Amino acid sequence: MPDLATDHRNTPFCPILELAGRIQARGKPVVDFSIGVPNFTPPQRVYDAAIAAIHADQCRYGPSRGEAGLIAAYLHYLTQLGQDQFGPESIAVGQGGKHLLYSLFQVLFEPGDTVVIPAPCWPTYFDIARLSGVAVRTPYCGLQQGYKLDPATLEAALGGRVVALVLNNPSNPSGALYSRAELAALAAVLRRHDVWIISDDVYQRFVYTDEQCPHLLDIAPDLAPRIIKVDSISKLYGMPGWRAGLLAAAPEVAEAVTVLNSNSISNMPPMVAAAAAEALGGDQGFSQRMTSGYRARRDLLLTAFDSAPQIRCARPGGAFYLFPDISRVFGSMHGTQMISTDEDLCNLLLDSYGVAAVPGRHFGAPDNIRLSYAIDVDQVRQGASQILRCLAELKERPKAPRSSPTPPTAGVAAMETVS
Repeated sequence: MPDLATDHRNTPFCPILELAGRIQARGKPVVDFSIGVPNFTPPQRVYDAAIAAIHADQCRYGPSRGEAGLIAAYLHYLTQLGQDQFGPESIAVGQGGKHLLYSLFQVLFEPGDTVVIPAPCWPTYFDIARLSGVAVRTPYCGLQQGYKLDPATLEAALGGRVVALVLNNPSNPSGALYSRAELAALAAVLRRHDVWIISDDVYQRFVYTDEQCPHLLDIAPDLAPRIIKVDSISKLYGMPGWRAGLLAAAPEVAEAVTVLNSNSISNMPPMVAAAAAEALGGDQGFSQRMTSGYRARRDLLLTAFDSAPQIRCARPGGAFYLFPDISRVFGSMHGTQMISTDEDLCNLLLDSYGVAAVPGRHFGAPDNIRLSYAIDVDQVRQGASQILRCLAELKERPKAPRSSPTPPTAGVAAMETVS
């Protein structure tokens, strides 16, 4: 029997979705900090728009670029953000932000090209790159950097066959939010390097400052021809299952994605387009109100974990994730079980304390775990209490008799390229 293509034999299932399946199969109550699904739904008017589109359906193919009403609603949304430099020819749709990112890797890059993706980052970036034959250079931006890329690290990462930077602001998994000054400093480096800048903006609604999320399009408009803005209704509007994403970019980029759509998905279903258009174009209050709720959940977790010396947290500026450094736990004992890795701790939390968290290794940071606090506030409290109970019940490993010293284990490289 013929075999599968090599890349598809080796590509792992999305680790976060795999964990979600494991939780479901467990069949017991779980405080689920694992998957980043907003715990709110859109208002009735969004559903009404989809129902009206179903009744009006003529069983036709739609435009591969996107329905005119959706494009108009997205352009209106961008204008509300102050980004009015785009026209319809600069827009293309996809079946979610993930699909658009996959399409961009197909239309922008040649096999052997290198893309800079700062870690920690969303795991799917790595797998999309692998499936596209693209190498990934991953400068590691740790706790001391607030999990953010700085100009010196960016400068060191660029060069050779680097053709793009992927920047996620606010960030999954850390919630790190780049300030205007930090983005301006990165822009100064990017002006010296002719690379694409893919801006993954799916969490831009959820920022915990008095201003809206800073963006390179506003700070460095001279870079606009190279900036590709990727948006999704999944997080902004609590609609992950609807699978609607949009991008704004140079017309040639949008056209390339449109052509790829014509040969892959054909078009976005009209009822999905109608719902997305209503969400983007209508009153934004229902989505904006969730930000204060997520800020309160973030603060609840930070306050709870202040009492736990084993873990250290950077204060997230956005999104709805906390990314605790749990490296001080390594070497501790729970009964006869030693906690040596992030996976050990996550397995212990799930099996013995009913709390689901995602190992940081999937995001390129094996000293961390990710907690999504886009869940009910009572669940956040319960989960924090259970995590603290787990930490309190860990015991320091008995010290072994002294022996001759051994060389220290090498740390994680500051930057590596994976093809």
